[in-house]
Amino acid sequence: MNVMLEPARSDLRPQRFGRLKQKKVVDPLIEPIWVGERVLVHVETTGLRVVDGRPIVGIQNEEGELLDAYPDVTQAVADATRADSLVLDGYLTDRVERGSEGAAMSAVDTPTMGDMTRQLVVGGGRRHEEMYQVDKSTLVDPAAVITFVAVDVLVVDDEEIFEVPLLERKRVLESVIEENQLVRYGIYVRPPLGGWLISWRSIGFRTMAYKAANGRYRPGAYNDGWAIARIPSR
Repeated sequence: MNVMLEPARSDLRPQRFGRLKQKKVVDPLIEPIWVGERVLVHVETTGLRVVDGRPIVGIQNEEGELLDAYPDVTQAVADATRADSLVLDGYLTDRVERGSEGAAMSAVDTPTMGDMTRQLVVGGGRRHEEMYQVDKSTLVDPAAVITFVAVDVLVVDDEEIFEVPLLERKRVLESVIEENQLVRYGIYVRPPLGGWLISWRSIGFRTMAYKAANGRYRPGAYNDGWAIARIPSR
């Protein structure tokens, strides 16, 4: 079992959505926002803090509190990591397994980012917070199978990559994490959305994020390069 300690970069907080509408986001990547808890996941596989070769994994919520209720996820993240150290932005969710109405939805049923990229290119203000609160009102069921869905990578091998464009960070993410049963990449597409809205809505997604493909990451700050919108009901 991996070790869980206070993260070395415990000062980091997730970037916040801006106050502009999604139509203002230039050259967006669009991704559904997972129902669950947004977290930063910190991983160290080498270094002075690592004892007996056991990776260190720390999961922090948006307020910076360390979560210790997900040992299976921390082990899965340690197993998935292909770097000396990482900081990942993503979501703890039970929706990968159970779908929108409690029905089984396995990893095979849910399109992976690799599946999406073969066809296309594939978390502001009060308005955003109200919509996001809707998703957080149905946080993960402690009795369900919890999966970590990674949507961004902020640090690789102790090097901050905040200034790397988002699309390139997505590609880096694919190279430093190997998906397994409890660790997944987030889905993202380029417009037009077409049938993706129907698919996302049927799975149970209710909101989606517009993120500038060339955008940088501003930890803990609002960034108008990110916007949030509801998925239309029909």
